[in-house]
Amino acid sequence: MKFKDYNFKPYLEKTLERLSFNEATLVQERVIPEALKGNSLVVESATGSGKTHSFLLPIFQNLDESNKNVQAVILSPTRELASQLYNVAKTLVEDNSEIDVRLVIGGQNRESEIKRLSQSQPQVVIGTLGRVSDLAIKANVLKIYQAKTLVVDEADMVFDEKDLVEVDKVISLIQNEPQFLVFSATMPKGLRVFINKYLSGVDEIIIEEKSLTKEAIEHIMIPCKARAKEEVLLDLMQTITPYMAIIFANTKEKVDKISSFLASNNYKVAKIHGDLDERERKQILKRIHDLKYQYIVASDIAARGIDIEGISDVINFDLPKDIEFYIHRSGRTARYEATGRVFSLYTYETENYVDELKKKGLNPKFMKIVEHELVQTKLPKSRNMSVVQEAEAALHQKYKLPKKVKPGYKKKRMEKINKELRKVKRSRVEEIYRRKSRG
Repeated sequence: MKFKDYNFKPYLEKTLERLSFNEATLVQERVIPEALKGNSLVVESATGSGKTHSFLLPIFQNLDESNKNVQAVILSPTRELASQLYNVAKTLVEDNSEIDVRLVIGGQNRESEIKRLSQSQPQVVIGTLGRVSDLAIKANVLKIYQAKTLVVDEADMVFDEKDLVEVDKVISLIQNEPQFLVFSATMPKGLRVFINKYLSGVDEIIIEEKSLTKEAIEHIMIPCKARAKEEVLLDLMQTITPYMAIIFANTKEKVDKISSFLASNNYKVAKIHGDLDERERKQILKRIHDLKYQYIVASDIAARGIDIEGISDVINFDLPKDIEFYIHRSGRTARYEATGRVFSLYTYETENYVDELKKKGLNPKFMKIVEHELVQTKLPKSRNMSVVQEAEAALHQKYKLPKKVKPGYKKKRMEKINKELRKVKRSRVEEIYRRKSRG
């Protein structure tokens, strides 16, 4: 469907034409007509499918410019995503000076915000849950009680179970039942609790992909075997020529280690993880936006908390522990109509993980690097797993559960078992490769 068929207000049509937005994406086709009617919706759709415009366009189309009160509240999980939403919203309304859109996030001058809100209210508020709650409840200067629409973007990040109490408090300020527009890539438990409480019976729109992630993404597993993963990563970087690539690691310590390793091999890389302060992150994101880097090394904050355009390749130095994060990481590439690749460095210990991906309908290719070329290979077969299974059974006997269990004991017990089991697996892998080298 073409955007001109929605008969948007002239200023919106003008902006869409200037942006060369002609045809709606699948999620926009499904959401926009219902949202324009004022219907509440729960939308499950992959990252990068065009969700932002599917709620911003109906909000501005239905907005009463003469009403200078808060009419829409948009909650975002991180400052970066909120800032990006704000920039998109400001672009849409730049030809209409009657509309007041404001960004409400941490890191801004709180006293200045309070002073400005005491003088006038925005019509559209875009912010993080913490700062919206602070200004609307604690300071009582953000007056959201007349809001007609509440949007929760990337809801599976917002609705951690610990946040539900805060969400309840914010929603309770709104006098009349608002239109809820909830968007998420996945549906975890915390989000289901919210949906069951506030949106029972509301239409759910699920944009299904035929695979675990978008069809435009090619998934490639690269076995590391006995070689250090850093060496395999270096080989891969010398083999592919990405427009821009994100290298994901599971911890900030690993991000630092990989960044230092690549720098020592004359690669100029950006580094993003949760310990960077606001000023550092803004500077790095600006340099990324200015195409100063070809490679970005990141923890999972970049998978969901920061939207970086132009990612052609994703490299999983570590496979994420939660398969849902594999989806989120993959969603950084193949945005809109583009294609992309996801490379994952595969080891013997992550074989079960690959099996789980395959159960979910993802059929990755297995490739090895030969003289700076990717060559297709077969999935390595497991050998003598009974040794590992026997070791696991022995560890469960070693750390038996007593009849009376103290709080936290079960978790500590499993941590001990898993730690020792990893040692057994590593030892078994080393033995297998020693045999191979002798043969």
